[in-house]
Amino acid sequence: MTAFFQKPLWLRILVAMVLGVILGFGIRPEGYLNGLIDGEAWSAALKLVGDAFIRLIRMLSVPLIFVSVAAAVVSIGDLSRLGKSGARIAALYIPSGLLAACLGVSLAMLIQPGAGIEAPAGLSAPPVKPPPTGADILAMFIPANPVKALAEGDMLSVIVFAILLGIGVLGAREAAKPVADVLDGAAHALTKLVTYIMELAPIGAFALMAWAVALMGADALVKLAALIGTVYLGCFIYGFVVYGGFIKFVLGLPILPFFKGMSEAMAVAYSTSSSNATLPVTMRCMIEKLGISRRMSAFVSSMGATVNMDGTAMYICIVTIFGAQLFGIPLDSGQLVGIVIAASLGAIGAAGIPGGSIVFIPLVLGIAGVPVEVIAIILGADRIMDMMRTVVNVLGDSAAAVAVAKWEGELDVDAYKDNQLREAPVAQSQG
Repeated sequence: MTAFFQKPLWLRILVAMVLGVILGFGIRPEGYLNGLIDGEAWSAALKLVGDAFIRLIRMLSVPLIFVSVAAAVVSIGDLSRLGKSGARIAALYIPSGLLAACLGVSLAMLIQPGAGIEAPAGLSAPPVKPPPTGADILAMFIPANPVKALAEGDMLSVIVFAILLGIGVLGAREAAKPVADVLDGAAHALTKLVTYIMELAPIGAFALMAWAVALMGADALVKLAALIGTVYLGCFIYGFVVYGGFIKFVLGLPILPFFKGMSEAMAVAYSTSSSNATLPVTMRCMIEKLGISRRMSAFVSSMGATVNMDGTAMYICIVTIFGAQLFGIPLDSGQLVGIVIAASLGAIGAAGIPGGSIVFIPLVLGIAGVPVEVIAIILGADRIMDMMRTVVNVLGDSAAAVAVAKWEGELDVDAYKDNQLREAPVAQSQG
């Protein structure tokens, strides 16, 4: 048993998922354990364990968004730097996140990975909220009472308040250093807490997968292949076609050196499913393989690991629409726009650790009126999808770093093309 807990988290989740599938088939009415155990009682107990894990995740959603976004703004250093480099980074990250979310919505609406799956009898879709009015949208973005927004989990309001607080901390300089330290410490503490909770993910995956299989059967598991395929297709298009096109046609640089130079970081990202764990490798590849100055690589990659989560934004959209299709919930254009905006903004605060995006999915599900228990259905396969979307997140950080470095004269183009660091030019650009 001790050896099992020493295995990588992804492997433990995979094993737990398989065991959950086996148990789920056994406790079905026609299962091989029929007559030996009370299948209904086991199913109820498994759901209770799974719900406890989901509640732990939801507990961290709002505080993690708030401190992560505020700390990311503070990490820029000063308002003048925020105004120059920050504007360029924002000009890349914000449209990129929205575009990734739009691609996720488009693919999910086209492929319909949730169609054909019968929703579990124990779940029902709540009433769909009416489209927000102009006053509602204003209230979402500018909270009259930020404490109320935090308490009620109004994600957009929380993010806007966190950004403004971060700007205020930067403007106050030394007088607000204790606040900056608190934000940074809280972000680290909550991220660590997510890490601890994710250690329970094998238990949650086991319980939730067994419960889902017991209710839904084999057909639903086969149908999840469509969800996984949709996520991988979206990640491939965005990671290699969109970023590749940006490097080639916007920056005027060859594509192959970019992907070759970032190959090591991509491998680490895929194996760890963690942007934060990959960050040191990402920075080293930027400096040694792509010819980006040390200052620029540190600034852009550290910001990107916190706020640039294109793969996550795409994934949240796909999962939300998957859930709507599962429950037969029609989505109008206003709701689709809300999903895109909420997912792209919610991804900003997603922790760069395995499973970090799960804590934000419930907030976006509410826009479509989808039960949060959809997480129970996708959790077993989340790690498989998390691996690929982390690669997209890392590639997005790297593409942005190349762009900003080129625009600010901190890119050694010869080193980029050769994937080999040339001492003199990079030494001059480190600043």
